[in-house]
Amino acid sequence: MLKRLDNIVIGFLLGTFAPLFGLFLYYIFTFRNQTSFNGFVAYFKSIHLFVAYVSLACYITNLPLFFLFIRKEKYQAARGVLFATMAYTIWVIYEKFIS
Repeated sequence: MLKRLDNIVIGFLLGTFAPLFGLFLYYIFTFRNQTSFNGFVAYFKSIHLFVAYVSLACYITNLPLFFLFIRKEKYQAARGVLFATMAYTIWVIYEKFIS
């Protein structure tokens, strides 16, 4: 069972969806009573903080996930999380400086 978790694809998928889940949890605990999730995203896009919040959620959620996989000696899954973090970083650089 645990051997199946040591896969680059599994790590990449976890590294991709963990920040989105973290951002959703942030919405649930702070803005749930004020607006819908679409309104939450639209608000942060309008004040140009959406990219900052996504990047912060990426590093806050992927860092513990990466070190958990390293500690459990699941190096391929840790590599997948690292690739997902690098993909988010490329997207953030594109959004901040190019578009």
